[in-house]
Amino acid sequence: MKRIILLLLTAFSLSAGAQLYNNEWIDYSKSYYKFRVGLSGIYRINQTALASIGLENTNADHFQLWRNGEQVAIYTSTQNAPLGSGGYIEFWGDMNDGKPDKPLYRQPDFQLFDKFSLETDSAAFYLTVNPAGGNSRYVTTTNNVAGNTLPVEPYFMYTAGFYYKDKLSQGRAELVGSSYTYSSSYEYGEGWTSNDIGTAASKSVNLTNLVPYTGAGAPDAVVNVNAAGNAVNPRYFKVNLNNDSIHGKVMDYYDYAKVSVPVPVSRISSGTATIDVVNMCANPGDRMVITHAEIVYPRQFNFLARRSFYFELEPNAAGNYLEIANYPHNSVVPVLYDITNKRRYLGDISSPALTRFALLPSSTKRRLMLTHQQVNIIPTITSFQQRNFINYGIAANQGNYLIITNQALTGATGGTDPVEDYRVYRSSAQGGSYNAKVYLYDQLEDQFGYGIKKHPLSIRNFIRWARANYSAPLTNVLIIGKGVLYTQSRLLEANPDLDKLHLVPTFGIPASDILLTAEGSSSVPLTPIGRISAIYKEEVADYLDKVKQYEQLQSISSPSIGDMAWMKNVVHVTGASDNNTSDILLNALNGHKAIIEDTAYAANVHTFTKNSADAVQQVASVRLENLFKEGIGLLTYFGHSSASTLEFNLDNPQSYDNQGKYPVFIVMGCNAGSFYNFNIARFSTKETISEKFVLAKDRGSVAFMASTHLGIVHYLDIYKTRYYKAMSKKKYGSKLGKNLD
Repeated sequence: MKRIILLLLTAFSLSAGAQLYNNEWIDYSKSYYKFRVGLSGIYRINQTALASIGLENTNADHFQLWRNGEQVAIYTSTQNAPLGSGGYIEFWGDMNDGKPDKPLYRQPDFQLFDKFSLETDSAAFYLTVNPAGGNSRYVTTTNNVAGNTLPVEPYFMYTAGFYYKDKLSQGRAELVGSSYTYSSSYEYGEGWTSNDIGTAASKSVNLTNLVPYTGAGAPDAVVNVNAAGNAVNPRYFKVNLNNDSIHGKVMDYYDYAKVSVPVPVSRISSGTATIDVVNMCANPGDRMVITHAEIVYPRQFNFLARRSFYFELEPNAAGNYLEIANYPHNSVVPVLYDITNKRRYLGDISSPALTRFALLPSSTKRRLMLTHQQVNIIPTITSFQQRNFINYGIAANQGNYLIITNQALTGATGGTDPVEDYRVYRSSAQGGSYNAKVYLYDQLEDQFGYGIKKHPLSIRNFIRWARANYSAPLTNVLIIGKGVLYTQSRLLEANPDLDKLHLVPTFGIPASDILLTAEGSSSVPLTPIGRISAIYKEEVADYLDKVKQYEQLQSISSPSIGDMAWMKNVVHVTGASDNNTSDILLNALNGHKAIIEDTAYAANVHTFTKNSADAVQQVASVRLENLFKEGIGLLTYFGHSSASTLEFNLDNPQSYDNQGKYPVFIVMGCNAGSFYNFNIARFSTKETISEKFVLAKDRGSVAFMASTHLGIVHYLDIYKTRYYKAMSKKKYGSKLGKNLD
């Protein structure tokens, strides 16, 4: 076993917007029509598309559009009347970026760049009807070029750069021996980056056709580079601009740097900027990454024949007069959208070589988009998904036992509904008399995650919101449905099998469901949480049957001690390939044995030790088989493991006849709890040890606790010692999840 672990309890911090839950924008009395945008640009919703959802007779002034909890300004071809034939709604639609990801990071500054999302490029938009008014609109504004008295603006500040999506870097790690262990919380360096830059190697970004302004009053340009280390080495890197060094920076180990260097604009007077980032580390095999390299510089108003051109202007109390060269309007009047001030200007093309605008004053920096009006190439929205949101705040929808699942596992898809059966059972006296409620993930995604596909904040925000708003304290969260690591789901978005395996998201990589219930900088889960990694209804039903059998046996009141003695049976198993490691593991388990045999638990501990150098020792132990049949309350394995194998023949639950007497498994090794991978083999087999034992029908275990990553023997020993003390002494008789806090 690699002697490293990432314990599931890792640090986490919310960003400055942490008091919000992302659902404040919703009016539960309205219907919303959801659609997605994957590229930033101007879009239209035509009257025919509105007719497809029954809104063709809606007064155009009543339309309202939302993205990420904020209203999106729209322009309607008709005002104060329904759109006629050929009518349309027009809006600027931003693709999804990394801004909603910032609260994921342990510290906000750890996010090196927010241009790209960790989850998806597609942003969710929600169209609704709001007759009450207050609907955000682009106001058609007079472009009074003829009456202009302002001088022509000589330049605007423009950003040109290259933004890397070579890989999803896991960020900061700790090196123990020859292996790296990573944090489940989002760390610095985590996100989209370049491929590794090795020792003495470099990354070059060549930016051309810059058209810089170098005349009187031209401000400096600024070169921006964000970087992070990706190996445990001291290092130094430098930044060159057009073969001249402009900056050097120490960035040791996994540290990160956000470099911003002013340079005279004369350095790019040729119209070309080549930015080189050079790894100057002296150690062979070093690695570092960058997220982007860009230059912000004064640019002439030359748009180089681009139909759509985004730019920004600084505040100006007098307004601005623009003469834009090389804009291909093809004799069709273009439109300039002032996204910041919600103004819409029609361009003046009376001068053949120029497109001209006289802009009103602005007290703030403006985002502007000049775009064509050639109807045949403006993207249109044609498909919608109606969303009627459930108000989870009303008393009837509040619970203290939260079941979060995907509708694929419910009666919503026809047939049986094992999730509802689970809710009914947990609400019954036999199941604990909880106030159990079911919450479908697609609702949580829209209500608490802005509709961003499989975003972990959708669950985290919902749990935080429920904890703050529900009248009764939360007791449990149960996720029913398999999840997939975001690093895999992000790259496999187009795979038709992804949604069948990625039913409910987890948090981070390595996966950590318990961080879904943590808050602030604490790593402690505030509500016990578990997951049934099912992809089929039958798996949920089989597990529920096991829970009922198990809890029924526990609740039996019998005068015979022997009827309940099996619950005190504890099995300790070691699995190592060398005597030295085997001795270390056995000594640790003997220490745990002393704890659990004492005090209230009074366990009867049976120890099995691997004594062979075989990769997986094949032990045909009649004693172990008999113990399973008699009943085992707790089985702890300490040793080498992977997601699918233990170094002891415990891999197949079908080998043991233990119906009703299901142990709790605690596996202290590497990756034994890692069931978050995308693998289509899961459709036909339960590929991981944890899924085999938990989802086995009338066999296996009732619970499975294990690391989703690597393991350090010493820390596993500490963790298990504390857990045994909790379950044997101060929290004896508590539920499993309560022993974690």
